[in-house]
Amino acid sequence: MDKTFRKNIIAYFMGAAKKHKLLKYPCLAAMSVSLLFYYAGRHFTTNGKRYASMVFVAAFFMSSCSFSFAVFAERTGFAGVQETYSAIVETSDVSLAVVEPVTPPEKVLLDETGIVTEHEDAEIEAYTLDDLLENHGQMETHDHEETARQADTEPITDTETLAFDSSDWRLTLINKQHPIPDEYDFKLGTFTSGMRCDERVIEDLLLMMQAAKRDGLNLVVRSPYRTSDHQEDNFNGRIKSYMKQGLSYMEAYKVTSRVITVPGCSEHEVGLALDITSDSYIPLLQGFADTKEGEWLEEHSHEYGFILRYPSGKEYITGIEYEPWHFRYVGREAAAVMKTEDLCLEEFWDKYL
Repeated sequence: MDKTFRKNIIAYFMGAAKKHKLLKYPCLAAMSVSLLFYYAGRHFTTNGKRYASMVFVAAFFMSSCSFSFAVFAERTGFAGVQETYSAIVETSDVSLAVVEPVTPPEKVLLDETGIVTEHEDAEIEAYTLDDLLENHGQMETHDHEETARQADTEPITDTETLAFDSSDWRLTLINKQHPIPDEYDFKLGTFTSGMRCDERVIEDLLLMMQAAKRDGLNLVVRSPYRTSDHQEDNFNGRIKSYMKQGLSYMEAYKVTSRVITVPGCSEHEVGLALDITSDSYIPLLQGFADTKEGEWLEEHSHEYGFILRYPSGKEYITGIEYEPWHFRYVGREAAAVMKTEDLCLEEFWDKYL
């Protein structure tokens, strides 16, 4: 009767061990290794279809998951990669609106479009220009501001001559696909016990608020720098709120990531982002865009180095819903280019960095 491969292996090494007693233990070791590879080979051969399916699923996950976009963005650009992701999200059966007829949980605010905003406004302090000047010291900035305004309002016609550096702290790209770099370093400037941001942003922020004040408008800073723990609490709290309304964890996570930046990926955590509204329009809602202050910021914020970080019509690129109150500091020259060419920060990176 024919012997199996396994029996042949055992017979061969056992025979060698009997002939050469000194080779007893080496033969046993060699026989064990040979049998290990034999059974492993049989296992993968028998379950080949199962492992092929697992490889396919992993490849599909890596090609479609937002957290793998940093890999593919090097070839296709941030805008192209995000467009692919958005197409997948749009075909999902998960809606950004609150599930009906469940009543929104406490502290979850709905705007007029049915989209939940990022912030629980009742818990956010507001800082007016007078508050900031009182704590930061009165600044003699009128002449400086007028000079800066005249320089920045000149239209940029030759963008090809402009040069930008990807290592410039003002242009650091921070989003879901690009977490805060480990080596990123900054120093917080403090207005009050609760109002802090990158100290390099303070001067232009005050200039912008003073300019709005002279135009009869009162801008209010509502959510400046926040710690990573604070961002994580916001994110997890929103997930729990959605789950109470009937969504699964994965559904709640997907919806939350469209209105709150994933912890470790928020520009608030490095002091470059500010939520700005007015003293007459308190909530952080999309309706702020229709106020005089919202229109003024849309028109003039770039003159002081700020951009509307999540503009309308760019959601498929930024991955975040339209937020007319969320402004990010990028420096005056870059902000002017983005305003002139109607670019969001991801598109700016694709073109200039």
